[in-house]
Amino acid sequence: MPKQSWGEKVFINFADGAAVTNTTTETVLISDMPIPVDWMEFKHTLLIIARGKISNVVTTPGTVTFRLRWNGVAGTIIAQSAALQMSATAFTNAIWALYAEMQVRAEGASGSVQGLGEVCAGNLSAVAPNYMGSAGATAPAPVTVDLTGSKTLSLTAQFSVANAANSITAMEVVLLSLN
Repeated sequence: MPKQSWGEKVFINFADGAAVTNTTTETVLISDMPIPVDWMEFKHTLLIIARGKISNVVTTPGTVTFRLRWNGVAGTIIAQSAALQMSATAFTNAIWALYAEMQVRAEGASGSVQGLGEVCAGNLSAVAPNYMGSAGATAPAPVTVDLTGSKTLSLTAQFSVANAANSITAMEVVLLSLN
Protein backbone atom coordinates (compact mmCIF):
# COMPACT_ATOMS: atom_id res chain seq x y z
CA MET A 1 0.00 0.00 0.00
CA PRO A 2 1.45 3.42 -0.90
CA LYS A 3 2.59 5.79 1.81
CA GLN A 4 0.97 9.20 1.89
CA SER A 5 3.40 11.91 0.81
CA TRP A 6 3.46 15.63 0.04
CA GLY A 7 5.77 18.51 -0.72
CA GLU A 8 6.43 21.40 1.64
CA LYS A 9 8.07 24.76 0.91
CA VAL A 10 11.21 25.17 3.02
CA PHE A 11 12.58 28.33 1.41
CA ILE A 12 11.49 30.77 -1.28
CA ASN A 13 13.11 34.07 -2.18
CA PHE A 14 10.97 37.13 -2.76
CA ALA A 15 13.72 39.34 -4.20
CA ASP A 16 16.63 38.83 -6.58
CA GLY A 17 19.93 37.81 -5.05
CA ALA A 18 22.86 40.19 -5.36
CA ALA A 19 24.53 40.08 -8.78
CA VAL A 20 27.83 38.19 -8.82
CA THR A 21 30.01 40.20 -11.20
CA ASN A 22 33.68 40.58 -12.17
CA THR A 23 35.09 37.87 -9.87
CA THR A 24 36.57 34.38 -9.99
CA THR A 25 35.65 33.71 -6.35
CA GLU A 26 32.94 31.11 -5.69
CA THR A 27 30.01 33.17 -4.39
CA VAL A 28 26.60 32.37 -2.88
CA LEU A 29 23.84 33.37 -5.33
CA ILE A 30 21.02 33.73 -2.81
CA SER A 31 21.02 33.87 0.98
CA ASP A 32 21.87 30.51 2.55
CA MET A 33 18.76 28.35 2.87
CA PRO A 34 18.28 27.30 6.52
CA ILE A 35 17.76 23.62 7.41
CA PRO A 36 16.17 23.05 10.87
CA VAL A 37 17.89 21.08 13.64
CA ASP A 38 17.85 17.28 13.13
CA TRP A 39 15.38 17.68 10.28
CA MET A 40 17.14 15.55 7.66
CA GLU A 41 16.06 11.94 8.18
CA PHE A 42 16.66 8.75 6.20
CA LYS A 43 15.03 8.92 2.74
CA HIS A 44 14.20 12.63 3.18
CA THR A 45 14.59 14.44 -0.15
CA LEU A 46 15.08 18.14 -0.84
CA LEU A 47 14.34 19.61 -4.26
CA ILE A 48 15.85 22.92 -5.33
CA ILE A 49 14.60 24.82 -8.35
CA ALA A 50 16.48 27.99 -9.25
CA ARG A 51 16.37 30.38 -12.18
CA GLY A 52 17.98 33.67 -13.01
CA LYS A 53 19.92 35.71 -15.54
CA ILE A 54 23.52 35.44 -16.72
CA SER A 55 25.64 37.67 -18.96
CA ASN A 56 29.08 37.21 -20.49
CA VAL A 57 31.81 39.12 -22.27
CA VAL A 58 32.50 38.59 -25.98
CA THR A 59 35.45 36.49 -27.35
CA THR A 60 36.99 35.01 -24.15
CA PRO A 61 34.21 34.68 -21.57
CA GLY A 62 35.61 31.60 -19.84
CA THR A 63 33.44 29.16 -17.90
CA VAL A 64 30.89 29.14 -15.11
CA THR A 65 30.49 26.39 -12.49
CA PHE A 66 27.39 25.89 -10.35
CA ARG A 67 27.56 24.19 -6.94
CA LEU A 68 25.12 23.12 -4.25
CA ARG A 69 26.90 23.05 -0.89
CA TRP A 70 25.99 21.83 2.59
CA ASN A 71 26.67 24.42 5.29
CA GLY A 72 28.01 27.43 3.41
CA VAL A 73 30.38 28.30 0.59
CA ALA A 74 33.23 26.44 2.35
CA GLY A 75 30.99 23.45 3.09
CA THR A 76 30.70 20.03 1.47
CA ILE A 77 29.82 19.87 -2.23
CA ILE A 78 26.53 18.00 -2.66
CA ALA A 79 26.31 18.54 -6.43
CA GLN A 80 28.30 20.56 -8.93
CA SER A 81 28.31 21.11 -12.65
CA ALA A 82 31.33 20.82 -14.86
CA ALA A 83 33.02 24.10 -15.80
CA LEU A 84 30.50 25.16 -18.45
CA GLN A 85 31.94 27.01 -21.44
CA MET A 86 30.13 30.27 -22.10
CA SER A 87 29.54 31.40 -25.69
CA ALA A 88 32.14 33.59 -27.45
CA THR A 89 29.16 35.75 -28.47
CA ALA A 90 28.30 38.36 -25.87
CA PHE A 91 25.03 37.72 -24.04
CA THR A 92 23.14 40.06 -21.74
CA ASN A 93 20.60 38.62 -19.30
CA ALA A 94 20.29 35.13 -20.81
CA ILE A 95 18.17 32.80 -18.70
CA TRP A 96 19.73 30.02 -16.61
CA ALA A 97 17.86 27.25 -14.79
CA LEU A 98 18.95 24.68 -12.22
CA TYR A 99 17.11 21.66 -10.85
CA ALA A 100 18.67 19.41 -8.21
CA GLU A 101 17.63 16.82 -5.64
CA MET A 102 19.38 15.87 -2.40
CA GLN A 103 18.40 12.57 -0.80
CA VAL A 104 19.40 11.42 2.69
CA ARG A 105 20.97 7.93 2.59
CA ALA A 106 22.06 7.80 6.27
CA GLU A 107 21.31 10.04 9.27
CA GLY A 108 23.45 11.54 12.04
CA ALA A 109 26.77 13.31 12.50
CA SER A 110 28.28 11.11 9.77
CA GLY A 111 25.24 11.22 7.54
CA SER A 112 25.23 10.46 3.85
CA VAL A 113 23.45 12.37 1.08
CA GLN A 114 23.19 11.87 -2.66
CA GLY A 115 22.88 15.01 -4.81
CA LEU A 116 22.04 14.98 -8.51
CA GLY A 117 20.77 17.67 -10.83
CA GLU A 118 21.11 19.58 -14.05
CA VAL A 119 21.69 23.15 -15.12
CA CYS A 120 21.34 24.93 -18.44
CA ALA A 121 21.79 28.50 -19.61
CA GLY A 122 21.09 30.41 -22.79
CA ASN A 123 24.65 31.77 -23.01
CA LEU A 124 26.55 28.48 -23.06
CA SER A 125 28.50 27.39 -26.14
CA ALA A 126 26.38 24.19 -26.13
CA VAL A 127 22.85 24.90 -24.89
CA ALA A 128 21.89 21.50 -23.49
CA PRO A 129 21.33 19.98 -20.05
CA ASN A 130 24.54 19.81 -18.07
CA TYR A 131 24.40 17.28 -15.28
CA MET A 132 25.47 17.79 -11.68
CA GLY A 133 26.78 15.29 -9.14
CA SER A 134 29.14 15.26 -6.18
CA ALA A 135 32.14 15.04 -8.52
CA GLY A 136 30.68 17.07 -11.37
CA ALA A 137 29.02 15.65 -14.46
CA THR A 138 30.45 12.14 -14.02
CA ALA A 139 30.88 9.53 -11.26
CA PRO A 140 28.09 10.62 -8.88
CA ALA A 141 28.41 9.25 -5.36
CA PRO A 142 26.95 10.00 -1.93
CA VAL A 143 28.95 12.34 0.30
CA THR A 144 29.33 12.39 4.09
CA VAL A 145 27.85 15.38 5.94
CA ASP A 146 26.84 16.21 9.50
CA LEU A 147 23.03 16.13 9.54
CA THR A 148 22.70 17.13 13.21
CA GLY A 149 22.14 20.70 14.39
CA SER A 150 21.14 23.70 12.30
CA LYS A 151 22.69 23.77 8.82
CA THR A 152 22.32 25.66 5.57
CA LEU A 153 22.10 24.76 1.91
CA SER A 154 24.04 27.11 -0.38
CA LEU A 155 23.71 27.62 -4.14
CA THR A 156 26.91 29.10 -5.58
CA ALA A 157 28.43 30.10 -8.91
CA GLN A 158 32.04 30.66 -9.97
CA PHE A 159 33.39 32.25 -13.13
CA SER A 160 36.84 31.33 -14.47
CA VAL A 161 37.40 34.84 -15.89
CA ALA A 162 36.85 38.08 -13.98
CA ASN A 163 35.26 40.65 -16.29
CA ALA A 164 32.65 43.34 -15.62
CA ALA A 165 30.45 41.78 -18.35
CA ASN A 166 30.47 38.35 -16.65
CA SER A 167 27.53 38.49 -14.25
CA ILE A 168 24.95 36.13 -12.75
CA THR A 169 21.87 36.77 -10.60
CA ALA A 170 19.49 34.32 -8.93
CA MET A 171 15.94 35.57 -9.44
CA GLU A 172 13.72 32.66 -8.37
CA VAL A 173 14.80 30.02 -5.86
CA VAL A 174 12.48 27.48 -4.27
CA LEU A 175 13.55 24.73 -1.85
CA LEU A 176 10.98 21.99 -1.34
CA SER A 177 10.91 19.09 1.08
CA LEU A 178 9.50 15.92 -0.47
CA ASN A 179 8.14 13.79 2.36
